[in-house]
Order: sequence, then structure tokens, then C-alpha cells
Amino acid sequence: MTFNKTLIGALTLIAASNAHSSIVVDGNWTDWINPAGSGSAADWTPISSSTKYDVEDTAVGTSYLNPGYGGQAYDAEAIYVSTDSSNIYVAVITGRDPNAAGWRWGDIGIDFGLDGTFEYGIVTRGDSGEHSSSGIGDAGDVYSVSEWNLGIWDAPDVHNANPTTDYAKAHPTSIEAGTKIDDGDFAFSKVDFDIGGLGGDHWFMEARISVGSLDPNLLNQPFMAHWTMGCNNDWIQVDPLLGQVPEPTPFALLGLGLLGMFANKRKKQTS
Repeated sequence: MTFNKTLIGALTLIAASNAHSSIVVDGNWTDWINPAGSGSAADWTPISSSTKYDVEDTAVGTSYLNPGYGGQAYDAEAIYVSTDSSNIYVAVITGRDPNAAGWRWGDIGIDFGLDGTFEYGIVTRGDSGEHSSSGIGDAGDVYSVSEWNLGIWDAPDVHNANPTTDYAKAHPTSIEAGTKIDDGDFAFSKVDFDIGGLGGDHWFMEARISVGSLDPNLLNQPFMAHWTMGCNNDWIQVDPLLGQVPEPTPFALLGLGLLGMFANKRKKQTS
């Protein structure tokens, strides 16, 4: 990977009105994209124009990815984000085999406020302890994260088995510690035909987070969705920013008020 752009789109969860997504988390990529089956760069384009996405496909045979190496077997190729008034959906396509020996799939990180703090994570593999890159939890678990694993790169092409740099922190791999807050949905599958114009094997994953499980104080902020494997040899992210979402509807404002009342009620009950 020579360049990994960050898309600037738009998203305010509370302002999502009462729209509903057609996404079902079952490992079927055709909710997101509609590949021709013969391999084309257009395969990556999402079906819905409201889906925010980024693509960074790497040619088969290319070794260096940025920050690390490994070619197609470690390629983080595409990420997609869709929302409705109740959920955040994230999908990722990668050349990394989830059952490959060694470095595991990483977890999906969510950074509200784009401040470099990935407050939430969605577990993609339930293989805790099987490898040094393994995190905690079972596939689909949603965590409020207190500590992330960070891969093996201090900077592009600067190896460190225990990195501590801001670059490493900007690309968390798997959840090391935190509090489980929800049983989210997660599914994956192998793409069984050619996808993209550069070839290679591909795997697809998708996840859902219920907005109701998240801190309501964060929901009016832009957020970033990020994914990498356990070594962080390659990463992909997208951050829909504020700017294109319509003003909150009366329905959405009512929902926000009810959410605040519910949060205050719970706080009183637990204090």
C-alpha cells in the first residue's frame, strides 16, 4: 500500500432520522457491493451512495504494504460504513485468511471525535490466547476499550515488537482490555470469485453495533472506523465527518430527548 486516503463524508448518528438500513449481518457482501465476478476496480464501489468507504487494493506480488510487508496475504483492501437511527454497520474486505497461522485478524476499532482514542471495538475472532496478537472476547462482542494491542511497527518500515509511538496508537490491532457492553452481530465469508482488478484471495467481514449501547454524549460527533490485522502490516480506515447530513428532524430530536431521559433515569437508579 503506497497511500491510504481518509475519506471525508458526513455522519451524525442522532440526525439519521428514521431511516433504516437494508443490511443483514450474515456474511453476504451483496448487501454492500455488487461485484461483476470477473475482477474489476468498479467491484469496490458500494451499492448505496450513502455508504462511506475507502479502498486500498494492492497488486498480487507486491510485498511492501505500509507500514509492513506480506503482500496479498496481509492486504487490508476495503472498508465500508453505513448507519441508520439504531445501528452502525461496518464491513471490511481483506486478503488475510482468518484461519492462517500466525498473525490473527484484528478487531474493528471505533474512534468518536477523531481524537486518536478508539473508545469502542468489535471483536472479529474468538481465539484469545492462541497467538500473541489475539485479543479478548468472542466474535461479535462490543467492548468499551481501555487498552489496545498495537502491532509491530513504530512507523512505516520501522519495526518494533512493542511499539509505543503515536503512529502505532493510531492503528490499534486487537482489544487487550475493556468492558463488554453488547452482543453485537458479526459474520464473515470467503469471496468465492474474482473481486477487484488486482487479483488474489479475499475474505469479507461485517459487523453491527447498536447505537443504544454507546455513550449518548458521543453520538453527535464524527467517528472513524478502522481495521488491521494483529501485526498491523497494513490497515484501512474511513472517517465520515460532519457536513452533509440534514438537520435533525423533529422525530430525531424527540429520540435524543428520550435517550437523555433514559440515561438520567438509569444514572439515578444506579447511584
